[in-house]
Amino acid sequence: MPHLTDLPRPLVMAHRGDAVHAPENSPSAFRLALERGADLLETDLWRTRDGVLVCHHDRTLDRTTDRTGAIPELSLAQVKQARVTGSYCGRYDEADYPDERVLTLDELLAALPEDRGLALELKDPALADPDNARQLVAAIRARIQEQTVMLLSFDTPLLRAAQRADPEVWIGKIGMFSPLPVFRGNGIGTTWPAMRVNPLYTWIARLQGLWVCPLDPSPEPRLDWYRKLGVDAVLTDDPARTCQALRRMPSAPTPEP
Repeated sequence: MPHLTDLPRPLVMAHRGDAVHAPENSPSAFRLALERGADLLETDLWRTRDGVLVCHHDRTLDRTTDRTGAIPELSLAQVKQARVTGSYCGRYDEADYPDERVLTLDELLAALPEDRGLALELKDPALADPDNARQLVAAIRARIQEQTVMLLSFDTPLLRAAQRADPEVWIGKIGMFSPLPVFRGNGIGTTWPAMRVNPLYTWIARLQGLWVCPLDPSPEPRLDWYRKLGVDAVLTDDPARTCQALRRMPSAPTPEP
């Protein structure tokens, strides 16, 4: 992502926006994340019944909205009727967010400044379909060319489908406990306990040219370790807290081999 290469590592990736202070994946969560210093927004993608890509973590609306139903079985109009209220880690007054709605990918792209990055986690199995993969890469084509978007997934076939649709798209593999960083792509990430098991995790990833971001949405206790490892980004539910912690730290040390 060339426009971010001059920024100090690690970059701050806002997990579902600012999911602590606003409903996750909501317009306000993304706005707060940007205001509070996030370099990249992370969100999740599903397709509605009528083929629109929307930013929502779960397959259903049940956990985080005032409606129910599976997104792939609902039209965009039905999804837009839902008011986003919840977050798995939220500490906010719901009354402060009376009318948050599920964003489409196009709406998020239109609101995202050019100097910030976007990490899209592919959740919907329908994105393995070649036509749907082509739809996705068409929607983010400008950012693929600018190298300001990355596609992430636990499901490798979804990433490969996008890669076949556009070989230039940046893809990263996620694994919950995967101590060995092996992937034919651009980036990789796993949980911090898995990285502890393999002290050479980042070094092995670098040998393959892989970008590294730990799956650790509360990274502050481990920030010094991550900087010593030389990770490229840290995930966070609370961008302001993470940015403040990074600012309080001394100059970045030389990454460990």
